[in-house]
Amino acid sequence: MVMEMEENTRIGILPLNPERLARQLFMAIFSTILLLIALLWSENLRAENINEDPAIQQEVAEFIQHLADKALTSLKQDDASLADQESRFTKILSEGFNVDYIGKISLGRYRKKASPENLKNYYALLPEYLVKVYTSRLTKLNTQEVRVGKVLPNGKRDMYVRTKVISSDNKTFDVDWRVRPNKKDEDASHVYKIIDVKIEGISMVRTQRDDFSSRITESGISGLISFMQAIVDGPTLVAENNNAE
Repeated sequence: MVMEMEENTRIGILPLNPERLARQLFMAIFSTILLLIALLWSENLRAENINEDPAIQQEVAEFIQHLADKALTSLKQDDASLADQESRFTKILSEGFNVDYIGKISLGRYRKKASPENLKNYYALLPEYLVKVYTSRLTKLNTQEVRVGKVLPNGKRDMYVRTKVISSDNKTFDVDWRVRPNKKDEDASHVYKIIDVKIEGISMVRTQRDDFSSRITESGISGLISFMQAIVDGPTLVAENNNAE
């Protein structure tokens, strides 16, 4: 027996070591698990970046074109009253904009300092306030056509849809719509919502946040809410810049 072991050692065949074999088996299994986790993580990262999917980008472009055409149709009717225009835009706002997210960003750091009652009043007024402001600005632009261009990924989910807005006097404006895909609906399709609009590079949400911040600094959140209430109760606003220049 001793001679056989010596012969095996001489020709390179070592006797089995159960502890060593178990350790090698454990390392092999552990390495396989790590590899599988890395592959799954990589696949999940690719799956999360849906804004790089050409099919998704096409859907987002069509979403913006549909919404723009719908807005133009409803707001260009000369015989429609301002109340009718606001009523139509209320539906467009609900369909195409993430009002809660816009409200959260517009309030900024003051959201955490606001009382539950102030937040309740703020979010209750916000949709009507946005309708008043946006309807006024859109009607003053006198837009005749919206041409959808490139769709650019932003982060892991968002996309900017670049458009050219042509007015009745043939002026053109660069308008970028920041769109975020939300959870899929019952038909397993993505639901897209606008979370910001940039006109000639100027963010409407950021501008609104700066305005709200200034008003809160001057008169507190209750002062902002009073201002919003006055806008909602008052006549339709006149756009700050009729030609959007």
